[in-house]
Amino acid sequence: MRRRRPVPVPRHEIEPGVPPLSTWPADGIVGTIGSGPSAGAAIAAFVERDVNGSYVDYVLDLPVDRLLDAAGEFVIDDWASDSRVPGDEGGLIDFVTRAVDVRWSTEQGLIDAYVRARKSGS
Repeated sequence: MRRRRPVPVPRHEIEPGVPPLSTWPADGIVGTIGSGPSAGAAIAAFVERDVNGSYVDYVLDLPVDRLLDAAGEFVIDDWASDSRVPGDEGGLIDFVTRAVDVRWSTEQGLIDAYVRARKSGS
């Protein structure tokens, strides 16, 4: 039986605009998209943890099913996840931040408002 080669995970440079994971509130962070068709819309990165409370990954919650950049090029699908640690390793959040100029916030009140809006369907 032949073994499959592992699929290489693209490497991304650490983006200074992404807050390090150590500064994230328990739920995650929220941001505003600055360019492309979704400019002005909110985006979030939610933290997933194991039963012991240890970091597993983050999931990107987008305002659209498929995020596009200013040129109309595909960037990423909604609910993509990444186990790389923001601030320690470049990952999807760094790539998305650069692609559509996201401005992130670790302010708990903004995260709470985002979650409330998503639950109410706004």
